[in-house]
Amino acid sequence: MTRSLLAAPERNSGDYSTVIVEIPNASGNLEKFRMYEASNFDSDLQAQFPGIRSYVGEGIDDKFARLRLSLDPKGIQGVIFRTGKRNEFLEPISKNGEVYAVYSSGREKGKLPFTCSTQEQTLASDFSDRFSEVGRSSASQLLTFRLALSCTAEYANYFGATSASDVALVMAAYNATMTRVNGVFENDFAIHMNIVSQSTNVIYYNASTDPYSDASSGASGAWNTELQNTLSSSLTGASTSITANNAAYDVGHLFGASGGGGNAGCIGCVCVNDTLSPLDENKGSGFTSPADGVPAGDNFDIDYVAHEMGHQFGANHTFSMSYEGYGANMEVGSGSTIMGYAGITSQDVQSHSDDYFHAVSIAQVQSNMATKSCPTSTAITHGAPVVNAGADYTIPKSTPFMLTGSATDIGGGNLTYCWEQYDDSSGTLTGANSAASETKTSGPNWRSYDPVTSPTRYFPNMTSVLSGSTTTDGDAILVEALSSVARTLSFRLTVRDNVVGQGQTGYDNVIVTVSGTKGPLTVTSQNTTGIVWTPGTTETITWTVNNTNTISGGDNVDILLSTDGGQTWGTTLVSATANDGSETITVPNVTAANCRVMVKASANIFFNVNLQNIAVGDYTYQAQNVCEDYTFNLNASIAESTANSYAGYNLPITDSFVITDINYYADVTHPSIGQVNILLKQPWEDTSAGLITALWYNNTCTTADLDKWFDTSGVAVDCAQTTTGSDFVPYSIGNINAGVGQNSAGTWGFTIKMVLLTVQMVFLILLLFSYVMQNMYLY
Repeated sequence: MTRSLLAAPERNSGDYSTVIVEIPNASGNLEKFRMYEASNFDSDLQAQFPGIRSYVGEGIDDKFARLRLSLDPKGIQGVIFRTGKRNEFLEPISKNGEVYAVYSSGREKGKLPFTCSTQEQTLASDFSDRFSEVGRSSASQLLTFRLALSCTAEYANYFGATSASDVALVMAAYNATMTRVNGVFENDFAIHMNIVSQSTNVIYYNASTDPYSDASSGASGAWNTELQNTLSSSLTGASTSITANNAAYDVGHLFGASGGGGNAGCIGCVCVNDTLSPLDENKGSGFTSPADGVPAGDNFDIDYVAHEMGHQFGANHTFSMSYEGYGANMEVGSGSTIMGYAGITSQDVQSHSDDYFHAVSIAQVQSNMATKSCPTSTAITHGAPVVNAGADYTIPKSTPFMLTGSATDIGGGNLTYCWEQYDDSSGTLTGANSAASETKTSGPNWRSYDPVTSPTRYFPNMTSVLSGSTTTDGDAILVEALSSVARTLSFRLTVRDNVVGQGQTGYDNVIVTVSGTKGPLTVTSQNTTGIVWTPGTTETITWTVNNTNTISGGDNVDILLSTDGGQTWGTTLVSATANDGSETITVPNVTAANCRVMVKASANIFFNVNLQNIAVGDYTYQAQNVCEDYTFNLNASIAESTANSYAGYNLPITDSFVITDINYYADVTHPSIGQVNILLKQPWEDTSAGLITALWYNNTCTTADLDKWFDTSGVAVDCAQTTTGSDFVPYSIGNINAGVGQNSAGTWGFTIKMVLLTVQMVFLILLLFSYVMQNMYLY
């Protein structure tokens, strides 16, 4: 692969690449990409490090896939940016760079807090109006900025660099991070950063002599001025003039190795030269240092570095759990886009940031770019998407709705669509009040989702709609909520053309007004299990009108059928029938087991669906019990316990089911099984009140080993049958029965006590059966 990549043309050369590489994906298949070189180094730096390179790839098998690949003597790292599914990362897992792992992105919440302490500020109160061409958020120019990167000694040491002879190790780490960051900036902003060759002068290897404070104070803010002063005095060489150093770069940043902090120094200050004051913070005062002590990988690159550099280019925070008052707090709770705080707040939407910028961030950065003259501009010959978000509507309260836009693109890009709420928050909608709420009359109420290939978004998401819910849960808060009160909602549709390395975006806005006196519209028929329709027969669909027929565009409705469980709605049962609450339809000649019915306003965007699947065709219905298995294997020796002393272990279960039966299974290796006690703590039990469940307790069996199911319908303990025969009744049968009707979510605990002998090996497998009746259609 390395030899092939070296033949790839530079992406702005105008040459068509014939270099095709195959990259393994997370599904275990090889995927083809057409490759171009996209260096993160200026020309002098690239000449110094010819073995460290960066590439972009256009998807061939998946036209929406975009590959960013970094190459150095130790191997390759990469990210495949996906549409409609998780991005995938390629990382080396062996020191010799011969063994790699490919995994889907699913970054977890950091174990230590990361705090961005950038002082918020507004750049222009009218940033949304900076472009005279309405709806265009790109300026048909790829802007290239000169990036001065410095690092603490701890950062250099992390990658094995202890002296200037190891500088290539640091440059390889820089390259890997900037490959990913540039991939995002190019797609959303048409901005690229090249590391300047003088950056090698401000790489440090000895923590006792570098110009930076230790992480505890540096990550708290000291690094801002320390970096700015270092770049102003040493970027082009020791004790060089501020004039020469200002002229050598456009934006500066520092990488640390720990401390859990980040601070851009100033917002939108790229191109702003430093002054002789040792206290000011200008274009070279941003830093990023991770919370987990790992200054590499997708957590560091996307959640942290892209966030802080986003500030430097002009973007404010987008979360609303805290209000900053600069027009950008448009996401519920922590937010989920790059300028949010996903995974590190009490109001988390999700555990990590998605790798794209919110529409308001794009608007802020592009507004700021219109005032800058320092970057090098390269004309983008393909046009930006021209977007139409559709008309404004009034909808009934507590009723699902859909927004559908359109876009044209003369550049031949692969368009993706992202609908986002575009309402700023306020000082009263912070903390717990930043969550989505049915009674919220202003501020964010709808989270942002990844750009997708469909121009339609359902509110709430279709999974919630199909379950009959008017809200959607996030990690810690509600992230979507239909309004039950009157309010106005603003939305922006951002369309990306996803041209590799030269992304263009366009947008259009729409306003949805919620009526506080009309609605909801709900479907009242086909809401029970076991319904089978026969093609050619007639069926009646009913719904509640609740004055929705008096809303503009709501006097008539269309009735649609989904044959794939609500994923698509391609069959029209009847169109433009009166919104009067009832309609008889003729069942179409289709065969499908998982059908749903939608009643939608013919000339409006509101709708609702029935609550259960319907089978159409020659099906018979059969109820089926479905269960979930939760397995916890304890593979350890457990020593002899003193009186009332137990080794305890917890198993968190997040799935929320109503329990109709619980069975447990235990597999214990021990020479005398009566010397083992096994107790269980079910989530609803209060141990302080003595409520705990004994599975196997104070038994007199002297036989070896236990391999048994425990069920309240089992038989009494038989010491001769501890590894064979029928299920046993658990010791605390009453406590087990008390679990019926309880919710499965919570922490399930178990404790093990050994008496007299040390156990050789214990396996306790907790199998929680939560029986749920589900439809099963036999054809």
